[in-house]
Amino acid sequence: MEMAVLGASASPDLRPPDFTPPLAAGGHVGASRYPEGVAERWLDIGFFAQPQFALQTGYDFGSSTNFSAPPGVTIQRTRVVVHGQAHPLLQMRIEFNLSDRLELLDSYALVPVRRWLQLQIGQFRVPFSRQELVSSSRYQFADRALWSGAANSSGVRFVPSFDLGVMAWGWTGPRDIFEYYLGVFNGKGANTPFNLDGFFLWSGRLAINPLGRPSSLQEGAVNMRRAPTLAIAVNASTQVRQIGTITRPGATTPEPNRIGVTSLGADVFFAAYGASFYGELYARDTAETDTTITPSTQAFGWLAQVGFFIPHPALTNHLELVARVQGFDPSACITRTAGVSMAGAPPPDCATRLPPSQTREVYRDFMNTLSMTFGVNWYQLGHGFKLHASYTINNEYRDLAGGVPDSGIVLNDVFTLQLTGSF
Repeated sequence: MEMAVLGASASPDLRPPDFTPPLAAGGHVGASRYPEGVAERWLDIGFFAQPQFALQTGYDFGSSTNFSAPPGVTIQRTRVVVHGQAHPLLQMRIEFNLSDRLELLDSYALVPVRRWLQLQIGQFRVPFSRQELVSSSRYQFADRALWSGAANSSGVRFVPSFDLGVMAWGWTGPRDIFEYYLGVFNGKGANTPFNLDGFFLWSGRLAINPLGRPSSLQEGAVNMRRAPTLAIAVNASTQVRQIGTITRPGATTPEPNRIGVTSLGADVFFAAYGASFYGELYARDTAETDTTITPSTQAFGWLAQVGFFIPHPALTNHLELVARVQGFDPSACITRTAGVSMAGAPPPDCATRLPPSQTREVYRDFMNTLSMTFGVNWYQLGHGFKLHASYTINNEYRDLAGGVPDSGIVLNDVFTLQLTGSF
């Protein structure tokens, strides 16, 4: 639904458009479905829902302990978006999730001072990782990468997502060849109204668009120009969290227990003539105050995915074949050498943590996973109305129970069928 005031007419294109939210949730910040100058004040209201059926082969109906989800239908996401402009120097955006509970996601104000300097304050996505910045309505697959999504069992997200903060960003250069984002956030996640420990999350992202800025932030080449599109980006974030106190061995006075997290990433997107490629690298180093009790860990993830539209007039921008391979080690000692104390005794400064329990949530945080997905997508109105069908081969290492006996592998293959509908 669209509304405009000050005598301006609505968009002449009455076909249901692709869902195009601002960058903080998938599209470019400040984007409107009105051409520039059509209306000084406007209001866009959008909605999308994603019902999904999933069948995971690792689920054991006869077992009381399962690391796989039972088969069934879920509503992965139900989003309502309200995005408006009260003045050429003030835009506002609100996004709600309604799938399993009412959850506020985006809630921010945007001040577009200049094209190269735009200021944003409120709650929105931290500018880190293309996997998080692309709207979930614009994926080639039903879900994000293994390291993206909800928080882990300790409450720390592998990749920061919605948070409260302030950000400066902008485009510059011929054809917007450069794109930057720099923000500071509370670092406590969405809907936490206060900074509870006084520390901040700092995050930045720099993108280079050698062939000009892509027409939209998405996965796949649906409805994109056939001429080549290339975007390359790097991002970094760092934060300190303080959780209670800790008394070191041999000490009598407790001290603050602080967790330092530093994350780095890089991604590349290329599309041309109905084909697309997207790759991303992710690394995170985590260290707590007392490494004797909780040794430092490192996480490393990678993915590569491709898509190709069948080159037939009746199928172009409709039928797409897709494939993705990805790996993620969430808790290891990848680049740092395990240290030894002055007494020559363990534990090391950096060590692979073993799962403390066999709950499904904790299990996910410690499994070194290699995943391959093959699928087919049908797009009726681009990303606005589409159907995903895919099969994922999941090999999860460091077996606890329920996998191939004595192999150290849990098989958690999954078939997914997902519909996306939006307006």
